[in-house]
Amino acid sequence: MTPSVSEKRALLEAAIESSAFTKWIGTRLTAFEEGAVEIEVDVRPELTQHHGFVHGAVVGYMADTVSAWAAASVVGDVVTSEYKLNLLSPAVGEVLRARGTVVKASRSQVVTRADVFAVRGGHEKIVATALATIAKVNS
Repeated sequence: MTPSVSEKRALLEAAIESSAFTKWIGTRLTAFEEGAVEIEVDVRPELTQHHGFVHGAVVGYMADTVSAWAAASVVGDVVTSEYKLNLLSPAVGEVLRARGTVVKASRSQVVTRADVFAVRGGHEKIVATALATIAKVNS
């Protein structure tokens, strides 16, 4: 039997709790539906680089994570096969928000798109966009 959307969300929330890095970075699952996921991370000094912007590795983490979770919402257990990240603007704000959507799902892989935003004073500014290929894990 295919899990319901609420059961899939519960599985992702359990994954957050079981990942030390994901917990350390402070990832919150803020929206979830089949084929689309949103996450947020509060910006803090240890996530920034020497110019005060959020480090590009954190921006990449956001794109990778939301891509994989959007794919998982459709096909179940997954791992990232590859992603291409375009850094568009310095990530300056109080919160980083990422939205991932499924572009196309097949039996063995899912192509996703992710956009990462810096939120400052309640306003979003796009700082990165990514296209990813996510591989389904055969259980």
